[in-house]
This record gives sequence, C-alpha cells and structure tokens, in this order.
Amino acid sequence: MEEPDGASYNGRPPTMRLQDAQKLLDRCFSGTREGAPRLHEPSDARFAGRGGAVWLEYRWYVRERGMAEVFLKWDRVPAGASPSAVEATVLRTHLLGQSPMLAQRALRTVEGGTPAPERVLDVLRGDGIRRECVAKGRTTVTVEHWESRGPVALLDAARFEELAAPLEAEDSTPEARHEAVQRLADAERSPRVADVLLRLVARKPSLMALRILSEWGEVKAREFVQRDLASVTPGNAADLWALTALDRRLEAWASLARPA
Repeated sequence: MEEPDGASYNGRPPTMRLQDAQKLLDRCFSGTREGAPRLHEPSDARFAGRGGAVWLEYRWYVRERGMAEVFLKWDRVPAGASPSAVEATVLRTHLLGQSPMLAQRALRTVEGGTPAPERVLDVLRGDGIRRECVAKGRTTVTVEHWESRGPVALLDAARFEELAAPLEAEDSTPEARHEAVQRLADAERSPRVADVLLRLVARKPSLMALRILSEWGEVKAREFVQRDLASVTPGNAADLWALTALDRRLEAWASLARPA
C-alpha cells in the first residue's frame, strides 16, 4: 500500500511533482508531433550561468495550422537531488495559430484542477488573452489562448504611418523602438505590420519585434533570430535563452510546411 503524501498530514495541498507534470504532458499530447527539439535548461550547459531561482523547459507541439507551446517551471535544486522531490510550480500552454485538436489537448492539462483566476498576474489582466487557470496543489496550470488576439480592423493610413514611423527612423533609441513595436502590434495585426517589423529586425536587433513575429508565425524572421544568436556576448545567458526559445518556436512553425 502506498504511503500517503506527507502534505495530507499537515493540511497543505499536495504537490505536483515535476515528473508528474511531464507525464501529464506526455499523456495529453500523446501522438502529437513536436515541431522543434525541447529546450530543457538544466541539461544544456550553455545556460549554466543564467542565474535565477528556477529551471525552465519548453516544448512545441504542432498540428494543422497551430502550435501549443508548453512551458514548465520548477525550483532549482542541488545536483543529484531525487526527481521525486522536485515540484513543478508552473505548467503553462500558449495556443498559437489555429488547431482545434491542440486546443482540446491543451485543455486536458487543466482538468481536475481547482479554478484559480486569482493566480493570474495583475499585469496580464486585460491583455486580450483568454485564460483557463487552475491550481493543482501549489502548481499553477494555465492554458492561454493567444490565437484569441485575432486580426483587428486596419488602421487608417495616417494613424498607421504615425505608429510605424519610429520603427523606420534610423535615429530611434532601443527603448523607443520597443514601445513602438508594442503599440503598432497591439493596434493592428496584418501583413503590412509584419513587413514593418521584418524591415526593422533586418536593420537593428529588436527582441520585442522578434517575439511578435514568432508569435504570428512569420518564419522569415528566423534568419534574424539566428543572426542575433550568433552575436550574443559570452556570459549573456538571458538573451541566449530568449533567442534560442524564439528560434525553436520559428523552427516549429516552419515544420508545419513540411510533411509529418
């Protein structure tokens, strides 16, 4: 007979161990193709100097015209710690593009959890993304429907030029470009906005523009992600991680154009 989890004796909610979270993903997305290699931070020596109190893992499941980008987070533990002692703190799925099957699979991850909308950060409320958020013990499990931020009506020509101008200007600062990218992408999602962002990243590094282009599935951006990856300075593990994750996301988008 199995021993009950110790949490049942002290009134705390039971843990969701990392290995259980990984098995849950394996079950929920069984038979689904992964469009890019998994990014598992503790097994990649390049990220040893990233710092921070947590480890991260990404997966990219693809189907039809959509993607389920899965994000796992857990506390860093000493080398050699028992896997059964490692608790998953966050399991989050980003749904991008259009795939009813992937949406169904993703929603299986929140089944059996306790609704916990209070765990959604205040800064994320009102961003236009629909979320299902549950608690499984102390683990927060969320499905985010990024595809719900669909195309909006086109801006009139004058407003579009006003928002795009800082991105075309050669003397704009990185901070100004960052804010301008956000304003333009929030105001309109269209091929002409993607073209502006692609012209920007062809001339200058812009992590925000690359993030948006990768979210939209603009695989032309991958060459610029890889250019910026090649120029990351030694020791800058944060940018190395962010750009590697974007490169894998774009690799997953590109895989949809290839036969399974």
